[in-house]
Amino acid sequence: MEQHIQEFLEFKTGGRLKKSSARDYRNSLNKFNVIVGKPLEEIKREDIVKFRNILNMSYAPKAVEHHFNVVHCFIKFWNPEVETISHERIEVPLARSNPRLTITEAEHRQMLDVLEDNNYGDLQKKLCLQLLWDCGCRVGELLSVNLDDIDFDNRKVRISTEKTKKERVLFWSEDTHKTLCKILPIRWEIKRGNALFVGMYNTGEYSDRVTSKTIQRWFKQIKLRAGIKRQIVPHSYRHSRIQRWIGAGISLIEVSYLSGHNNTYSLEHYMRLGTAQVEAVARKAM
Repeated sequence: MEQHIQEFLEFKTGGRLKKSSARDYRNSLNKFNVIVGKPLEEIKREDIVKFRNILNMSYAPKAVEHHFNVVHCFIKFWNPEVETISHERIEVPLARSNPRLTITEAEHRQMLDVLEDNNYGDLQKKLCLQLLWDCGCRVGELLSVNLDDIDFDNRKVRISTEKTKKERVLFWSEDTHKTLCKILPIRWEIKRGNALFVGMYNTGEYSDRVTSKTIQRWFKQIKLRAGIKRQIVPHSYRHSRIQRWIGAGISLIEVSYLSGHNNTYSLEHYMRLGTAQVEAVARKAM
């Protein structure tokens, strides 16, 4: 089966599959190969059942669903070229989906309030949070911003969308622009690359660009300082921005462009409401 897995991954990585996603696919298919232990041509329905039962003993329902989706995609790729079980006979177990946690405006303000304007490290963190709040971009997209790409007069920057590689424009508010203007004189003094956000090594030397792991660490530190206990993450900003766009009456086609999605169907899981949001909507309609 290894040869079939390799050819499948080469096909996927030749398209739009990111390297991290390819590693994820490889992990799922390696599990499938080890558990089933047969050539692809010999796989039967009982092998699929065995795979599911073993996964159920060790993994959460959402992880089981993910592994099955990868296997389903793999089998579908080889049907009907290879005589094996049909992908149509593989039923992907659906896990119950929890509502995505969004960050509220009060929490956003609470986090900004603990950051100091006379500290470059805090200014970087403040700008990061403000841009995530205004733009709703992915963290990786934000970190890809270069100084040369920014249109300072019109408060916008052109980026490459992380998943589709299409260009789109991010826009930000006047408040965010004020923070950017405070950072720039200091950033230009740091002779390291062209990235808007630069990190710092333990030696005190600046890095060429901040990583997503650094953003996660920043976020945890700010949450702790602000006394926020909810399990929100940097991506919660994206969910919040998309829900606010939709709530403002912007069409789904426009939201899909602003957020960097290929189509409106991709927005569906951003539109799920938490318990508090459901109650607020219900009471508003009374």
